[in-house]
Amino acid sequence: MNKTPFSVRAMEFFFGHTRNKLTSMVLAVVVWAYAFGNTGHEETREAIISIEPSSSEELVIVDQRIIDSRIIGQPGDFFSGNCRVTLSGPRNVLARFSEESPLFSGKLIVEKSGQIQLRNGDAFDLPVGITVQSVDPATITVEVDKLEKVEREIRPLISGQPLAGFQFTSEDVALDPSTVTLIGPKSILEGDQIKVLTREIDVSGISEPLALEDVDLRITGDDSKLVRFILPENGTTKLKVELRQNLTEATAEVRVRYIVDEGDDLDIRGDQTVKVTVNGIEEDVLQWKKNVTEGRFYLLVRATDTNGNSMNPSDDQVYWLEGSLPSRITRDRVKLDKIILYSAEKIVKSVEESSQ
Repeated sequence: MNKTPFSVRAMEFFFGHTRNKLTSMVLAVVVWAYAFGNTGHEETREAIISIEPSSSEELVIVDQRIIDSRIIGQPGDFFSGNCRVTLSGPRNVLARFSEESPLFSGKLIVEKSGQIQLRNGDAFDLPVGITVQSVDPATITVEVDKLEKVEREIRPLISGQPLAGFQFTSEDVALDPSTVTLIGPKSILEGDQIKVLTREIDVSGISEPLALEDVDLRITGDDSKLVRFILPENGTTKLKVELRQNLTEATAEVRVRYIVDEGDDLDIRGDQTVKVTVNGIEEDVLQWKKNVTEGRFYLLVRATDTNGNSMNPSDDQVYWLEGSLPSRITRDRVKLDKIILYSAEKIVKSVEESSQ
């Protein structure tokens, strides 16, 4: 029996049955790739979990705090929803999920206050084969409160002062509507810290009634920002401000001086003083009284020849020096307690006086 030489057998080992060996190699690669893609793998991703009440019409989340965390925040911090989630599953499924869902988010529905294990909650909608291994923070506490509706009075927020001589009180400010309905957590609304104010209205220098439409309202005293108007259109009102004149009056004995046209020589007999009453803002009235005392304000009467008969001058024949009456006190605010009475006749000169 002839033996095959060793060198021939070696060649047959390495190069013989090439097709079978290539087929085996390809199958091995396929099996390896399949096994590699389907073996367990873990991946940590950033995610957002929103906490929502089971009934948004009856309940509201008042607070949510971190209890247990390794990386995201500290115990006691407000839970913003940001978290780190470690997922487990086949490598290719995880890769496809990351590709299809770059923004990873979830939602938890709660019915009452208490602690929540984020990993145990059914927060995420995950593909078959992927499971949540851990969530950081791991535990949070949630405070749930009942929603309540209350009616609040609207308070006008007014700054500045109207023009001198005018004023208004709270009774002169009208709002329509004057109340508004709010909705929010019962624990917040049951106190009196929540107020509704108008935006600031500046009335500086106004001298006529003010009427504004669509004045914005704002809610104060709510740090949680959970109290709101029951309807968005409830956030405005109409505002009117009525003005009253803020006047004072004073009376003084005022001198009367008579003047005649140039060339007239009249013997005038009549009132030398008369009581005058003026009204205006306090500052102007005080200045007028000072002018009277110092002799800067007096009445001037344009006298005419009455042939010795008594007569009353007309309004346009009675006046005063310009500037002696403060400009904000108008003529209709100057009242005399009686009508001035005087008589005037020409002075008849003797022959001696005429010749001199």
